[in-house]
Amino acid sequence: MTTLALWVLVALQAMPPPDVTARVDRTHVAVGEDRTRTIRARTRSTDPIGVVLPGLTGFTIVGSREVSEVTIEGVGGPVRTTTRELQLRAGRPGTLVIGPVRVHQGSREVTTTPVTVTVDSAAAALGPGFSPSARRLVEAAAEPARNDRVAVNVILPGDSVLVGQQLDVIAAAWFPRELRVRLRQAPILTLQTPEGVWSYPGAAPSEVAVSRLVRGRWMDVFVAHQAVFPLAPGRIVIPPALVEYAVPATFSFFSREDRFSLRSDTVPVAVLPLPARGGRTDDQRVVAQGLGLDLGMDPASGRVGEPMAMTATVSGVGNVALWPEPVIRWPPAFRAYAGETGMRLEPRDGRIAGTKVFHYLVMPDSAGSFVLPEVRYPYYDLVAGDYRVATIAPRSLAVAPGVEPRAARALPPLASGDASTWTEALAYGLVPWGWLALLVGPPVLAWLWLRREQREPPAELPAPIRLTRLGQLEREFHAVLASQVPDPQARDGDGLARALRATGLESAVAGHVMRLRDRLRASRYGPRGQGDAAELAAELEQVLHVLGAEPGRTRRRASVVALVALVALGRPAAGQAPSAEALYEAGALRAAADSFAARATAEPRVAAHWYNLGATLYRAGADGKATAAWMHALRLAPRDPLIRRTRDLLASPDAPSEVLLAPGLATPGEWSLVAVLLWLAVWLAVAARRRRTVVLGLAVLTAVATTLAAREGLRRARPLAIVLNAATPVRTAPYGSASAASTVEAGAALLIVRSYGPWLEVRRADGIRGWVLSTEVARL
Repeated sequence: MTTLALWVLVALQAMPPPDVTARVDRTHVAVGEDRTRTIRARTRSTDPIGVVLPGLTGFTIVGSREVSEVTIEGVGGPVRTTTRELQLRAGRPGTLVIGPVRVHQGSREVTTTPVTVTVDSAAAALGPGFSPSARRLVEAAAEPARNDRVAVNVILPGDSVLVGQQLDVIAAAWFPRELRVRLRQAPILTLQTPEGVWSYPGAAPSEVAVSRLVRGRWMDVFVAHQAVFPLAPGRIVIPPALVEYAVPATFSFFSREDRFSLRSDTVPVAVLPLPARGGRTDDQRVVAQGLGLDLGMDPASGRVGEPMAMTATVSGVGNVALWPEPVIRWPPAFRAYAGETGMRLEPRDGRIAGTKVFHYLVMPDSAGSFVLPEVRYPYYDLVAGDYRVATIAPRSLAVAPGVEPRAARALPPLASGDASTWTEALAYGLVPWGWLALLVGPPVLAWLWLRREQREPPAELPAPIRLTRLGQLEREFHAVLASQVPDPQARDGDGLARALRATGLESAVAGHVMRLRDRLRASRYGPRGQGDAAELAAELEQVLHVLGAEPGRTRRRASVVALVALVALGRPAAGQAPSAEALYEAGALRAAADSFAARATAEPRVAAHWYNLGATLYRAGADGKATAAWMHALRLAPRDPLIRRTRDLLASPDAPSEVLLAPGLATPGEWSLVAVLLWLAVWLAVAARRRRTVVLGLAVLTAVATTLAAREGLRRARPLAIVLNAATPVRTAPYGSASAASTVEAGAALLIVRSYGPWLEVRRADGIRGWVLSTEVARL
């Protein structure tokens, strides 16, 4: 027994001493901030552990926690870990030394190394990302009235601002330090945007932004920042700021949380108008600081008919998003097309600043040297307190002659007629309800017909009754009476003569008409053979002639009058401007092309307008535009011999384009009409109880026509682009300086993949893929 005790004593003394570490989470803090001191001891012995803390001069213990746990590691037996955490608060600035920690276990003692902590003064320390202007506002903010509860307020640089001037709005939520350390997550601070302003979100830290000593108690401040620009003079109201936070009910980690919310007061701000300015009237009411204006051009010199990319760049401090486009007075020989607008924000010292770029595509149509006039961009400078003008000096633009057009070619004959193809007009006129009725109606009618035949035999139709000459004249006579005397009682009674006299007839004529009516009644309803039918018919003709019952002659006379009036009105218009055909014959191709283009725009379904436009462009040497116009005509009238001849006059520049531009045998509307006719024939055959082979044959033909219509419609639905200019580059990227992967000739066809601003991504089966400008192609 004595031997066993000695063996256990030797084994205990042979165990290693505990492994002790002591560290702090931060070695650089400010006065009033908290830091955590963690002491951890690991041992395999079962003896109790004693921890002796050093002196904590300059620090105050505001909280502590001690945890012990046992784990099984390897074959050495259980390991016991004791952790003690101390929450220390720095009380004075300077370099403070936390002495070593001593840990006792039995007769063994372990000592850690001391730790040096640097404590800064109690000046407010703002979080990273805070702008200098917002920093100055927070540093100068007034303290809350009480330091023992949460407070929220809105901080402004002043109570008035100019229109378009930046106004920094900061919401500050003040939390006592004792309450803030209990929060498990940061509070949510919301700052609403007031009405009548343009706003930008400002940079603000998500954690504590400021620590302020308020009447002997530390308070931590959370902030939200917003930069707003008033849009009009008057008065704006800053909405209340809202802070939401949750406080644990107890110090337990698993305790519930009590939620609170607090709002600030609204703050009014007076918006003052800009000072009046005399002199020039080109002021665009821009408020900024140090604006710069620049104009770029790529390439530096142009060529007639080739586009030039130009950019106008405005940079400075201010509300970049609302800076207007500069007014550029282009020379008369230039056609400018506005492109997309780019904006890039680059804040400067807390002020909203950046660059706004306006893109233009300029097309010169005359060769020579031109002068771009001075470009002025007036604005109100906030620093100078006066109006300034950013300018671009006049610059010269050199434009070289374009590629010479080919010699004038033979005049293709113009197409006559201004009516759209009746098949296409009918097909589009049936959309959508007509097609639905043609699809559903025939089966329903055939089913009803078959049911009717099953229920009752067909009845014999009575033979049509043929009217005699007297009967026809009698019907016309009663029709004239009805038009003269609408009242049936007066017309059929004894008051007929009086009613006719009221319409302006003479008394003798009115009496004769009444007697003739009575004789007709006696001839129809009296005994047979009473009166002579021929004599009665002749008398009726005379009466009808007196009453003017010759509607056919009246309509013809009205038609002649309307035609004469139409001709009289049309003559002055014809004399005012020559027709497009006359301009074409005279060689005024540009004016003729504009006239034909206006017709095609007004009536896009008339193939003759598109053909004539293409013929004019073909004669002028614009092969790409002529191909696009003729393709529109071919799609409307694919079997017209005059229009199909254009394929011989202007062949496709390559084989893939020939495949893409090949016209079909018929339009989708024509194939659809053929399918509808066959569909009607199918159900007529069903209703007539034709043989099954006839019905099946018609059904197969209907399916074939439907398939051809769908196939042609899908083929035409592909987005196609026809190249307008010769040697058009297909670039590798959507910008002007990108290298050209390949070039295509005028009249070539490309498939459009997608668009990106003014650029189109195109591809083709022969491997061509890249980007072209939308102004370099015509879309079908």
